[in-house]
Amino acid sequence: MTNNQVIELEYPALIAAAKKITGGHQLHMDLLHHSIEELYNKPNSGDIIQSGGLRFYLVRIMCVQWRSKTGPFYKQFGDHWTREVPDSLTETETEPLDTQRVSKLLHQLPWYDRMLFEAFTEGDHTYSSLARATGIPRTSISLTIRRVREYLKQNLFT
Repeated sequence: MTNNQVIELEYPALIAAAKKITGGHQLHMDLLHHSIEELYNKPNSGDIIQSGGLRFYLVRIMCVQWRSKTGPFYKQFGDHWTREVPDSLTETETEPLDTQRVSKLLHQLPWYDRMLFEAFTEGDHTYSSLARATGIPRTSISLTIRRVREYLKQNLFT
C-alpha cells in the first residue's frame, strides 16, 4: 500500500481526532493538513507511515501544534482563534447559539462554577491571569472551566 493510500484510509479518523483536539473549531482541517505537511517534510515520513504509526504521530503533532504559541501553526493562524474558549461555545456552523439557553444552563450550575466560568469568558482571561487575579490555583480553574464546557456541550449540542 502506498503512503497516500494509508493516509486516505486513516483520513476519517484523523478528521475526527482534529475536531476533538480543537474542540470543534473551524480550523480543525487546517490543523490536520498542516500536520500532514509536517509529516511529509520529515526525511523518515515513509517509515512512520509504513510502520503503522501514522495516526499516533499525526495526533501527537496536532496536539502539540494546537497548544503551542511558538509553533508554525500558531504563527500562521494565531491571530484567527483563541484556544481558551472554543467556537463551539460561541456559535455552531449551522445555527447561532441561544444565549438565553446558555444563561439558563449556567444558572443550574453551582455558584462557584458559574462565577468562575463567567469571570473567565467575560474577563478575556487565560487560566494563569485568572489565577493571579483571584488567588485560585490554576489547576482548579482549568478543571472547573473544562467541567463547565463539557456540561454546556452535552446540554447544548445533544
